[in-house]
Amino acid sequence: MAVSEQMTAPFVLPALSEDLLLAKFFRALGDPTRLRILEAVMDSEKNVTALVELTGAPQGRVSSHLACLRWCGYVTTRQEGRQVFYRVGDRRVGKLVAIAKDLVADNCERIRSCTIIDRGRLAQRPLRRRRRS
Repeated sequence: MAVSEQMTAPFVLPALSEDLLLAKFFRALGDPTRLRILEAVMDSEKNVTALVELTGAPQGRVSSHLACLRWCGYVTTRQEGRQVFYRVGDRRVGKLVAIAKDLVADNCERIRSCTIIDRGRLAQRPLRRRRRS
């Protein structure tokens, strides 16, 4: 992967097997907001303000997702004055997203009906209490 910025962890990283690293790679793409951000910066770089407008997510959430995407090498940055602009760090990311979209189109109903994938996500959500009228 051609990443122009070298980032190293300020802590000791656990040794992960290749399959765990690959699963972690895909988990980084497993958030709808992160995918919207990636698609937004595929063709042209954008700053946080533009990404907040495009995604409809709060600024803090967009910044957190950008930190994840930047740390994992999906996006790189360019600073101009006080503004930071984000762009895709490797053109293969765009190809990967395009391939994934094709696979989803071909398997849409099967993916939509899969309940196994959603189990972990639904289990992590806190229960909401209903308001009494």
